[in-house]
Amino acid sequence: ELQEMYPLGREGVLTSVSVSELSAVMEGESRPTHFAGMCTVVAKLFNIAGPCTAYFGKKDFQQLAIVQAMVRDLSFDVELVGCEICREPDGLAMSSRNVYLSAEQRAAAPVLARALVAGARALRGGESSVDRLRATMMDVISTQTMGQVEYLEVVDPSTLRPLTQADARSRFFGAVRFASVRLIDNLDLSDLDLDSNAAISR
Repeated sequence: ELQEMYPLGREGVLTSVSVSELSAVMEGESRPTHFAGMCTVVAKLFNIAGPCTAYFGKKDFQQLAIVQAMVRDLSFDVELVGCEICREPDGLAMSSRNVYLSAEQRAAAPVLARALVAGARALRGGESSVDRLRATMMDVISTQTMGQVEYLEVVDPSTLRPLTQADARSRFFGAVRFASVRLIDNLDLSDLDLDSNAAISR
């Protein structure tokens, strides 16, 4: 409840929690205050709940990584579980934002997942240059004209730092805007082998 989380109102909260290094990239570039607000409310929740298990979806992988760092650094007695991304039959990552897509935008939206898969498959095939992997992803994105790319990144999953050379641990991230609807997605090589991702792995 809002009253329980903010008994003095949000304006009465003088303390904030920030995992600055992980928050500055990708989503943090377009939403610079988002992760500090998220960390603060999640830290309050963990303090109120006490020892617990918390489940976070990998679709917001950056958020998961930030919460993992916060739990580690602040010694919260919390077990974090990352939940796999759920996808529509055509590969689009499930999201509450999807309902705001027009029919034409919805038909084009799976291009983001296909682009990330193309990059991951190129890495699995032996290509390690991030510039070339990004070009591969952009080639897929360019097959449609409705979505505008905000970023396509290949990063170290522990630090979220962009890489110049990818390896088997690397994770692929993307954000594409369809008019007012902004979609994000991510995956790594292991996701290519999940049965639930068959639609994007073909």
